[in-house]
Amino acid sequence: MESSLVSARIPVAKKEAGAGLLRSLGSTPSELVNRAYDYLIACGELPSVPAASRKGRQGAGEADGGLEAFLAASTLEVDWGADAAADYKELLRRGRRADYESLA
Repeated sequence: MESSLVSARIPVAKKEAGAGLLRSLGSTPSELVNRAYDYLIACGELPSVPAASRKGRQGAGEADGGLEAFLAASTLEVDWGADAAADYKELLRRGRRADYESLA
């Protein structure tokens, strides 16, 4: 069967937590994505986490309202501006240059 690459953006903390759980289950991100697509095709909806499962799996940063609240509190908003969207690498270069110049 021919395969295709699927790309997604998720918070780093979520990726690291999920990767650890996948390893402990002897699974891979590819298997996770394939099963999610299987579920979507079979059920016609996204899988959801039962409330009982969420309460039993609270980890660091989740006790006060969940992963979303933790990420919102620990995420820095960046004003990328219209020109940065076209060339984010130049924006990074300028930021690094300013950091290095401040060391001089």
